[in-house]
Formats: sequence, C-alpha cells, structure tokens
Amino acid sequence: MTQRLDDTPARKHKPLLAGNGFGSNILALALVTLAIFAFLALTRQNFATWQNLNSILFGVSIDFLAIVGFTYVMVMREIDLSVGSVFAFTGTLTGALLVGGWGFWPAAGVALLAAAAIGFVNGFLVVRFNINSLMLTIGSMLLVRGLSNVLANDLGGQTYPRAFRSLARTNLFDIRITIVVMIVLVLLAWGFQRRAALYRKMCFIGENVKSATVHGIQVGTIKILAFVASAMTAGVAGIFTASRITHADVRMGLGLEFVMVTAAIIGGASLYGGRGDLRGSALGLLLLALVLNGMIMYDIEPVFQQFVIGALLIATVAFDTVLNRRGQ
Repeated sequence: MTQRLDDTPARKHKPLLAGNGFGSNILALALVTLAIFAFLALTRQNFATWQNLNSILFGVSIDFLAIVGFTYVMVMREIDLSVGSVFAFTGTLTGALLVGGWGFWPAAGVALLAAAAIGFVNGFLVVRFNINSLMLTIGSMLLVRGLSNVLANDLGGQTYPRAFRSLARTNLFDIRITIVVMIVLVLLAWGFQRRAALYRKMCFIGENVKSATVHGIQVGTIKILAFVASAMTAGVAGIFTASRITHADVRMGLGLEFVMVTAAIIGGASLYGGRGDLRGSALGLLLLALVLNGMIMYDIEPVFQQFVIGALLIATVAFDTVLNRRGQ
C-alpha cells in the first residue's frame, strides 16, 4: 500500500518544514538587507530618494517574476540555466509580433506558449532520459539565446508600439503594477509553502527522489510542471522588460540566470535540493539590487558589477556546499 507523504519516516536530511523551522533564515536575511539599506541611506545623499528607491523596487519586481518558477525547480534539486534566454526570447518575440501588427494578448499568448514549450522540453528530457539539468539547460540557454538574437537583429532596434511601451509603467494605487504583483505573490507563496502538500512533496523529491517515487509521488509530472512554470514566469518577466526597454536588444537578460542562482541561494534555496523559499528569493534579489545600486552611488565602474555577482555566486555556492555536507 502506498504510504502518504505525511507518514514518511524520518530521513537523514531534515525537511525544510522541520529542523530549523519554516522561514528561519528570513529574519536574518531581512536584517542584513536592512543594514545595507541603512548604510547607503546614511552615506549617500541621493540613495534614499523616492525616485531611486522606486527604480530599485521596479527592477527587483520584474526580476522577481522570473525567479518564481526558478526557485521551485531548485527545491527539487534541478536547475534551469535557460531562464535568462527564455526571458529575452519571450519579450523579444512579443515585441516582434506587435511590430508585425498583432494585438497584445495574441502576441503575448503565443510568446508564453513558446516559453511553456521550451520548459516542457527541458523538463521532459530531464525526466524521461535522466539528463543532468545543468548541462541540458546550458544547451537550451545557447539555443534559445540564438533564436532571441535572430529576432532582435531582424527588428534592427525598432521601437515597440506605444501601448506596449506603457505596459511596464502601468500603476496600481500609484505603485508600479509589477511591485504590487510581487507583494501579492510573496504573500501567496507564504501560504503555499506553509500549507500546501504539493510544496512538501517538492521538498521530499529534492531530498530523496527514489524515496519520493516509492511513496507514490508523481515525481516526473511535478518536475515537468516546475520547468514549465520556470519558463513561463521568466517569459512574463521578459515581456515586462521588453516593454520597459521599449526596443529589441540582444543584451536583454544576459547573465540573468546567475543572478537568479545567487539570489535564490542567498534566500535559502540549495543546489542540493529540499530547500527553497520564494520570500527569501525576493529578499536575495533586493539585497543584490541594493549592493549594485550602492556601487553606482560610490561611482564604482559598472563593469565591476559582474565581478561582484561572480564573487557572490562563488561564495554562496561554497557556503551551500559546506552547509549541505554538515547536514549529512
């Protein structure tokens, strides 16, 4: 008889909802983020202006849309490095269709269906042929990036229609709509991660996929759906970004996948699976945004930003590896 997930015996690795407790690192991360904010506010006169803070939150809210599905892929001990390319491809395809005379909803719908197809192929190949998701999605990243660049080059830097350009600047209660969506999604994620059996199953899959299969969890279906969600949320973020930058750009989404990995791990996710918190991912993105904005305030060369992201990525991965080994 199939045993229910709630009745599973204790495992070597403690699940996220046990041990240190659900969301146990959120307070510490919030305090660090607040400390960085306070330091910059006290040392840089222009940092705490409404214009600057609104710009930071606006950028974070769009990137947050891309990290939603990505975080839950990591929970199951997989990774989707094609997220930046899908982000660029979906946004550029939407813009190209609009330039070609399509309406917004048909154009966005086709672009998101294309993103979903990419996510489905990634998930299916990982599940069906047990391909390493890191290597597979590197291939997807290069392939989709090539398609995106072809579209961008064909557009030749054309400006998107005015109605589309105004999408990202839509306000709700005098706040950018993406910021409102981010807040709502964080609240929904809090409930999902605290109450939903599906989230516990995802954590169980990340901790021990063989045991999850034995206990009757539909591992393949859940993984494929997570990859589809990762691609589609990246696609939604890409559409908003294309609207924000107003024209086709081959640099759109470059390096985004590494920002996603860094922010997710800072927020409590693990490359070894079994952990992940969308609230933490949001705080991780905000922390990175504050650091990069602070570098601008201190007149540090913009090219140095890649060095900082790289250094933080190495540090977070190293810390995650040490933490995982101690937990064994």
